[in-house]
Amino acid sequence: MKKLIRRCLIACFVLMLVCLGSAPLGVKATSAGAWRVMDYAPAPADNPLKGFLPFYDAYGSADTPIANDFPHSMEFFYVPLRNLMNGAESFTFESGMEPQLQSIASRGHQAVLRVYLDYPSKRSGIPQFLLDGGLEVHKYTFFGNSLRDVDSVSPNYDDPKLISALEAFIAAFGHRYDGDPRIGFIQLGLVGFWGEWHTWPMDGFKQETSVYKALPDPKEENWMPSDKTQERIIKAYDDAFNSTRLLLRYPMLPPNGQSSGPGRFQQYGSFKYNVGYHDDSFAYTTLFGEDWYFMGKMEWSGGIDKWKTEPIGGELRPEIQLSVWADPQTRRDTENFAASVDGTHVSWLIAHALFTTRSINADTPVYKAALAGAQRMGYEFTVNAVNIPDTAATDPLVVDVRIQNTGVAPFYYDWPLELGVVDAAGTLVATFTPDWKLSSLLPAESGKLYTDWTYSNPSHGLTAGSYTLVLRVVNPLPNGKALRFANLTQDATLAGWLTLGPLNVQ
Repeated sequence: MKKLIRRCLIACFVLMLVCLGSAPLGVKATSAGAWRVMDYAPAPADNPLKGFLPFYDAYGSADTPIANDFPHSMEFFYVPLRNLMNGAESFTFESGMEPQLQSIASRGHQAVLRVYLDYPSKRSGIPQFLLDGGLEVHKYTFFGNSLRDVDSVSPNYDDPKLISALEAFIAAFGHRYDGDPRIGFIQLGLVGFWGEWHTWPMDGFKQETSVYKALPDPKEENWMPSDKTQERIIKAYDDAFNSTRLLLRYPMLPPNGQSSGPGRFQQYGSFKYNVGYHDDSFAYTTLFGEDWYFMGKMEWSGGIDKWKTEPIGGELRPEIQLSVWADPQTRRDTENFAASVDGTHVSWLIAHALFTTRSINADTPVYKAALAGAQRMGYEFTVNAVNIPDTAATDPLVVDVRIQNTGVAPFYYDWPLELGVVDAAGTLVATFTPDWKLSSLLPAESGKLYTDWTYSNPSHGLTAGSYTLVLRVVNPLPNGKALRFANLTQDATLAGWLTLGPLNVQ
């Protein structure tokens, strides 16, 4: 409700400025003509690279298949490193990763993925050549694991052969897939149970699980890699991926081993790298509370504003993926979803149960509440006003677009934008590519309500006539979901394009 009220107030403010013939916040239009207000309408919940997503496995599952039409634009999958690497410099991406990526892309979706070494209750993800080479491993019986030879084991992450193999894999991974339009985000994985960068309860602390507190104890085994090894892995990812966005489970690398906590701020070393973070217990241990809750950990370790440049994702806590939408709440351990979104600036969350529960459909309260939750996450772009002055065939084409991010997070890629010209017959007769950057559009709450973009083309090549100007963002996945603006005229002239207004060429 607060967000809706804020949008209404902003819209009224824009309308007042336009009626007064003034550009917002002292920014004057760079072309002649008059600003025209664009009407707001909510953007869809399945806009690319945001919202809720299921596990990829559901599409081929006989037990828990996709059971409803909840909108989404991404799918998540895990992959064991043994499926991708069978020698120190030998990689099997064709058989170990391509089938998933091709399947997901065939549905017009983009992938989020994590590679793991140790997944409790599953077969070990460690490549066989490392096990045969004598890699030290720890067997365990918690998290549903067993001591059978086929079950997972925790490796000695500081073994030089393992470190060398991981660095070689990450380099090959980035060389092959950095910038691949089929991939939206990659979680670093590889370290810890489930690739979540923890080995609790084997982490060198004496556990007091009744109150979720832990005290250092040198007598306790610590299966986590050293800070030096952790940094080598993070750096390897940062070096290998310059386009595709990366996420890490927790802030890592506390200075001098001194962990942050309430009233104890420590600038963690992982924040100097170009990686975002994922909260896999969202709306359950997200808000400020214990020193290991996501928001507290991000603030106390110096990363509370990391979302402005790097993405925040994660998983809605599995136990609450349906109950979180109850009104009134039926659980005492569930945090407020809207507050968690606004605080973390999260862009996307796994919420598998939303997609595989047959009783959920568009008429149910859970579906409707979750749909609003999906729309609340990530970016939302609305064009507040446009200025399209008449021109002549021999004069420049000039277009001013006043745009705003009414979401909670940036769009983390600079997908190209296109201005299109549609003739009276409804045919797209010309396209132009302005150098506007989507990633520059921070939410209005960051301090800048509007951004004015201007495009000028002195040799547009248009003949005299009446046209309609349209705008779109080009998804690099050829059959990917269109990024739709939060405007009433989205798709009004052409599917996937926002209608900006008439253009007269004399």
